Amino acid sequence: TPRRVRARAMAKKGREARIMRTITKIRGDTMSEALKRRAASNKKKNGITAGGASSSGGADDGTGVSRWRKKKDKAKIRVEARGTSDAPHGYHGGMKVLCVGDGNMSFALALATVCGNEGTNLVVTTRETLGVARKIYGDACDATVEALEACGATVHFGVECETLRARAKTLQETASGSAGAFDRIVFNFPDAGVGKVGPLSVQAQRELLASFFENAPGLLKGSGEMHVALQTGPPYAGWNIEGVGAKCGVVLKTVVEFESSDFPGYEYCHTATEDEEDEIEPRADDIECECATYIFVKGAGASC
Repeated sequence: TPRRVRARAMAKKGREARIMRTITKIRGDTMSEALKRRAASNKKKNGITAGGASSSGGADDGTGVSRWRKKKDKAKIRVEARGTSDAPHGYHGGMKVLCVGDGNMSFALALATVCGNEGTNLVVTTRETLGVARKIYGDACDATVEALEACGATVHFGVECETLRARAKTLQETASGSAGAFDRIVFNFPDAGVGKVGPLSVQAQRELLASFFENAPGLLKGSGEMHVALQTGPPYAGWNIEGVGAKCGVVLKTVVEFESSDFPGYEYCHTATEDEEDEIEPRADDIECECATYIFVKGAGASC
């Protein structure tokens, strides 16, 4: 039909024009005005802006960076933060790390193991005093402390989140002789030990997170990170960790999956309540659900 004939003719002209533009580029010749107008028209039809970004999915938000580029950058950050099987979440022996509220200290010991039994830059805290830790974690407590110290790690008992900043000078001293700020501060599965559901319990959990976000940045290097692992489903989603962090002036950098198997030897234990008197046993089932590590960095906002 005449319509098809015209369409084929236009398609042929388009191919010829593309060939001519390619030849022109190869030769380094100046493009004719007709070719320039055709190229500009095609760009406009395809929704390509002067900056090379699509006017639909790739437009920038006033920062000069396209949404596509931001999406790619975020994906790259997640991949880097996830790390490898040899260095999960990017941990390595030269990194100065503070483990906060590491009850039975098994994560810190697993971390030292991942780093080739190098723990001279590792500082471990637990909120329980030594006496209480021995009572609720049993004989494993002394054995874990001994193993950590053999790796060169430093252990502190009776450290609450709200005392981190006040005790910064003491906590920053490591067996390696370093007295500077930390590259990373880790708080795995924070729990105020007052239940997980109900308005009062949720408020207490948010206050614990806020206490951490308010104090931890004072011990962190400018480029340092705060890693908080947490279950992602209910009731934990109601704790609103991202919102609490934003209110405290820290910035969520990215979120990566947390797999306990990445840290051989790590045994999750729930936080003991005031009424508990029996020895606490590891409860791996509690973190077999979907868990994530929320990675925060210092922000310019006001503290809580």
